[in-house]
Amino acid sequence: MTGIKSTSIVFKDASREVEPFALFCGEDSRFGTHLEVYPRNSGEVYLCGIGGSEYVDADELRAGKYPPGQVHADPARVKAATDSFSTMSRRLGGTPDTVQACMRPCPPDALPYMGRVRGFTNAYMSAGHNCWGILWAPVSGKAMSELILDGEASCVDLRPFDPARFAKKKSGGRGRKRGEESVGEQW
Repeated sequence: MTGIKSTSIVFKDASREVEPFALFCGEDSRFGTHLEVYPRNSGEVYLCGIGGSEYVDADELRAGKYPPGQVHADPARVKAATDSFSTMSRRLGGTPDTVQACMRPCPPDALPYMGRVRGFTNAYMSAGHNCWGILWAPVSGKAMSELILDGEASCVDLRPFDPARFAKKKSGGRGRKRGEESVGEQW
C-alpha cells in the first residue's frame, strides 16, 4: 500500500443551512484545483480536490515519514483552494475554519484491493479505494457480498483487484506468475 498526502479545508456558517448538494468542479487552471465541495448538515462545507497531493511510497510509510497526528496541510494548496472557492461563494470563503491533511490509502496501481485473502479461510478484503470510496462503495459492496455469499462476484470481474497481485513471487518453478498465480506459458 502506498499513500497520498492530501490537504482539505472546511468553511462553516452555523447561522444558515447549507444546500445539501455536493459539487464536483472541473479543473480550475487559475488555481490548479478541481474542487469537490461537500456540504454537511452542521453548516460546514468540506472541500477536497485541492491539488498538489504528495505521493508517498511504501518505504517512506514504513520508515514513519508521516506518523499519526503529523500529517499537515500544505499552505500553498490551502491558499489555492480558498481563492478558488471564494470565487464561487459570496457567503462562505475567505479564511477556512479548519485546515487539515490526511493520508489516503492507495495501492501502487491505484486500483483497490478486492477479493479473497489467500492463505486464510473466510478472509476477504475491500480496501485502498483512494479518494473514490464514495463512488466505489455500491459496486464494491455488491461484488464483495456476491463473493462471500455466492462464492464469486457476478457484477464485476474481481481479478484486476486481487489483493495478492503484489505478493512476492514464490521462487522456483517455471513460467510467469502474478503473485502465486501462473499467468504465462508453463513448460
